[in-house]
Amino acid sequence: MPTSGDYTSRVIFGVLLLGALVGFAWTLMVYVKRIIKCREEEAIPNPFARLFDWRAYADVVQYWLLQWRVKDPPGAGYKHVHTSIHHLVIFWGFLVITMGTTEYLIQGLWPAFSYERFAGSTLTLTFKYALDITNLLVIGVIGWSVFRRVVLKPRLIPMNFDAALILGMILALCFSHFMAHGAHYAASVKAGDPALATVFMKVAGAIYAGGSMSYLHAHAGVAWWAHVLIVLFFMNYIPYSKHVHLVGALPNIFFRNRGQLGIMPKVELEMEDEDDEDDEAEPNWGVERYEQFSWKSMLDNYACTECARCTNYCPAYNTDKPLSPMKLVHDLRYASRDRGDLLSALEVAHAAADTEEIAALEEKLENLKPLVAEGAEDDPSLGYVDTETLWSCTTCGACQENCPVFIEHPMKILEMRTNLVLAQESMPQELANAFKGIERNMNPWGIGMDSRMDWIEEDTPVLDEDEPIEFEYLFFVGCAGSFDNRSQKQSHALLKVMKAAGVKVAIAPEEVCCGDPGRRSGNEFIFQMMAEQNIETFNTYGVKKIVTFCPHCFHTLKNEYPQFGGEYEVLHHSEVIADLIAEGRLDLPRSGESQTVVYHDSCYMGRWNKIYDEPRDVVNAIGGTRLIELDRNGQHSFCCGAGGGRFWMEEETPRVNENRAKEIIDTLPAAGGVVALNCPFCTTMITDGLKAFDADEKIQVLDIAEMVAAALPDEETVEADE
Repeated sequence: MPTSGDYTSRVIFGVLLLGALVGFAWTLMVYVKRIIKCREEEAIPNPFARLFDWRAYADVVQYWLLQWRVKDPPGAGYKHVHTSIHHLVIFWGFLVITMGTTEYLIQGLWPAFSYERFAGSTLTLTFKYALDITNLLVIGVIGWSVFRRVVLKPRLIPMNFDAALILGMILALCFSHFMAHGAHYAASVKAGDPALATVFMKVAGAIYAGGSMSYLHAHAGVAWWAHVLIVLFFMNYIPYSKHVHLVGALPNIFFRNRGQLGIMPKVELEMEDEDDEDDEAEPNWGVERYEQFSWKSMLDNYACTECARCTNYCPAYNTDKPLSPMKLVHDLRYASRDRGDLLSALEVAHAAADTEEIAALEEKLENLKPLVAEGAEDDPSLGYVDTETLWSCTTCGACQENCPVFIEHPMKILEMRTNLVLAQESMPQELANAFKGIERNMNPWGIGMDSRMDWIEEDTPVLDEDEPIEFEYLFFVGCAGSFDNRSQKQSHALLKVMKAAGVKVAIAPEEVCCGDPGRRSGNEFIFQMMAEQNIETFNTYGVKKIVTFCPHCFHTLKNEYPQFGGEYEVLHHSEVIADLIAEGRLDLPRSGESQTVVYHDSCYMGRWNKIYDEPRDVVNAIGGTRLIELDRNGQHSFCCGAGGGRFWMEEETPRVNENRAKEIIDTLPAAGGVVALNCPFCTTMITDGLKAFDADEKIQVLDIAEMVAAALPDEETVEADE
């Protein structure tokens, strides 16, 4: 460490410190330039307003400082997800060590500085104990981390050069701390004026007790220089390493989306000025180039902690599909690096009017590999992201739900899908067939629109402009409930339950597909056409409240129709039935035939809309039921495999629905039981999954409305009719 009279060392240190700070600031500026090239974020129309929002600072304290999501225990049933408690020790330890390092850095310029000089001996000694204990804990955890990576070898967390270098530098910081303070304490004892020290410093100092003063000062100096040089190098290595999240995580949490999740941004399908021939004025049909993402979506990619939770919870990855949400985030970051830096250089060249440089940079941009390309998984030279990676996603939201820094992986996938479909006309053939069905017959099955109402009974209330009827809820049946024979039973069951409770519902014969299969599969054109047509129908009949038993219809009508002026109170039937039971309007028998029931959380009800309790309340209200939980339940539920348009696509084995069905079989008694659910697509997928194991006869798959309808006493139904 430089002394008061050692001006040469102080100048050298000052130059190194300034250079490190300038280098770090320059890297941050490069990253900021890449991010601000992206489009605005619809969920955050005014980023500067966050500076005056106390909730953003509370988020930073809760999720960054206290690491609230990192400490979440792993979901049962996910064998590759492990506890991250050890990371908390490293993170909090690093914060404390940084406070100690700050004293070192100040002493490099002002050797006489010490915390004791300003805080007093008692407070300083307390801090020194905290610092020493923290360093010891971090040394222990680093040892565990090395053992974990080298011996236990958890999936997706390898011991590579980057990890070894970072762990090694943190370890070196801890040891250099004890070396510097130990030698310094030994020197102070030899000088007859013992420095303020902890028992750990005294132990470290005992190692140097026999050394001469020059030897002690030399060792303290070497340890000090090693410590500060590691810190300065680490500061500039972080942005280029797996620890880039130390830079990106805090702002990503600060700007996290606190509103409704899973809302796709509205795509402007036409230019505002049709006479504008500027290519940049073309409609933004999804994402083809990295800068077409929102700035928040791109900031996500610099916040990734590489904990691998997103991938380890992903149903696609867990069934051997070519989708790793963590790898996707990294690939998008690489794309922003390659293209973003070229765009920045091009701006500089334009400002300097350097035509030769402009031409060279434009050629490099032209030859840069595309963001998305078929076969990129096997040959990265073709593109950053493979098309099959995008089509593997079920949009279940497990990756986003379990990310400790609020990265929104599914939205990136959906926006790239939109570009594939709208701009490149690239999609799986099965989806193309579903799109044709929607375009021609307003439903993905492609069944004639004129048969949409064939399932109804004579006394079913149907809206008619010429003969208005009184109704409280519009029952939005959806395509599955209208055309799929199995789902039609769910439609009848819900009508029976509503009728028994005295709730007036009606059906609009002009109803068409809600548009979810189109939008989640990239066909925004179909979605907007369906949405506008449904909204016109709803407004014609003066609809105020809508009930539906399809979570996909529920999410779309409730959260995405407002983009087109469709503001309605939309409820899922599990919410309505739970309320009716709580109000005493459905007097279910307290006893009945005993049956063991497991409840399957649908992704669009659970993770996307946080509705977990109401369906369970309904099941528990039915006499004779004994509800038990699957290992993977609630926010950690496992997808059925149908979401994101996957219902219409072929899937290679192992299949997502079979994975879930196996868990159901293993959880229920050998004699069988009931799977309760609240989604027509889950019903089909789980049923098919059980068939693969020849378990469909001993295990019933029932919608909660069917269970309630079956439990209703016949006389209560008659009384309600009267």
